[in-house]
Amino acid sequence: MSEIKQRFALHYDWAKHRRVIAGREVILHCHHYNSRIQHTVESAAGIDGKQIIRGCAEAVFAEHVANAFLTWDDVETKWKVAAGLYAHLGFGDLDMRKVGEGRVEAPASHFVEGWNAGFAGRTDPVCTMTEGYLAGAHLAVTGETVSYRETACTMGGAERCVFEAVRGVRDPIGRVERNAVAFTPKAASAFPKPRNIDGEKIVSALVDMPIHGNNEGLIPAFGVYLANTPADFYNLVCIRFVEEMTAKGLGRNAQRLLVSDAETCAMNTFRGIMSSPEWDGLVGPMIKDTPDKLYGIVAVSNALGWGNWYVTSHDQQEALRIESVTGYEALGFRELRGAATDPQCFMLRGVAAGIMALVYGTGTVADRFGSYASKEADCICSGKASCSFEVLRS
Repeated sequence: MSEIKQRFALHYDWAKHRRVIAGREVILHCHHYNSRIQHTVESAAGIDGKQIIRGCAEAVFAEHVANAFLTWDDVETKWKVAAGLYAHLGFGDLDMRKVGEGRVEAPASHFVEGWNAGFAGRTDPVCTMTEGYLAGAHLAVTGETVSYRETACTMGGAERCVFEAVRGVRDPIGRVERNAVAFTPKAASAFPKPRNIDGEKIVSALVDMPIHGNNEGLIPAFGVYLANTPADFYNLVCIRFVEEMTAKGLGRNAQRLLVSDAETCAMNTFRGIMSSPEWDGLVGPMIKDTPDKLYGIVAVSNALGWGNWYVTSHDQQEALRIESVTGYEALGFRELRGAATDPQCFMLRGVAAGIMALVYGTGTVADRFGSYASKEADCICSGKASCSFEVLRS
């Protein structure tokens, strides 16, 4: 392993069930979720969704890239670190050979894979987050504030995605301002253990898997393309999206869209996982009945950096109650905005409905969508000890 790659070694925080790379918490999500949440934010009328994504990426990655530097790194090494981190996280391959001329090319893109899977036929550039990543990296490497814009994209038929630096008057790149949060999660001993599923064994095995970018900077695994995306990025994008839509009187609509994106992602991602050799070898031997599939999915999800949650009651295909004790959305909201009166875990709420639909529904993903309704009854954001979700057959 090269010295630069060693900087990206995974640390797994068992207390919080968090994945940490280069000192920052990252979340494993698939190309279905990443493209859908981008489509949701960028397609909303009356707000500048692209700037939400771009601006959040600038702030988050200016910090993340800088965190991977060592004090003796020169400029050339810093650009190598920036490209290496991008690839390791699974976003694709950045050709930095012309970065001094203000041009970066990308022969492979996680975002193009996602849009091709969910929104085939689009020809406009789709790598908005990469624009923000490059601007943040540019600031971290050189101290100069510039913008980057994608001028060609493989989504539209180009051989490579091309990004060009834009110099001129622009707002400063924001900083990620966090509040200190004192929170002690419920202990695992407070929750019932499934009879047949060894959750700790599953999490340990998945944490030990090399889930990072290949030589193309992509992570093809479990039938999907995964990416290690900073929790701060997801949280900031969702918070700002809901805030701006709320200002338009459409806050509840925004929340429902985010829940919908997560429900679809859960069915696509976990369907791929359940069809994989890894599932057959690790989880399959533990499964004795249909509910064990659901418990197995929950155990797998606890290795993805989302936090850890536990099934508290389950009436097979009729109902599910599940509690999250360290969810990244709730704790992230408290860090970024403070306390809230309403629940804020839109991703976990959608996933809870999605895994029930996947395990007990029939037909295609589209057929199963909406077959279960979920709500977040309690949330850490509003001072509760955990985030609790109730799922019922629609």
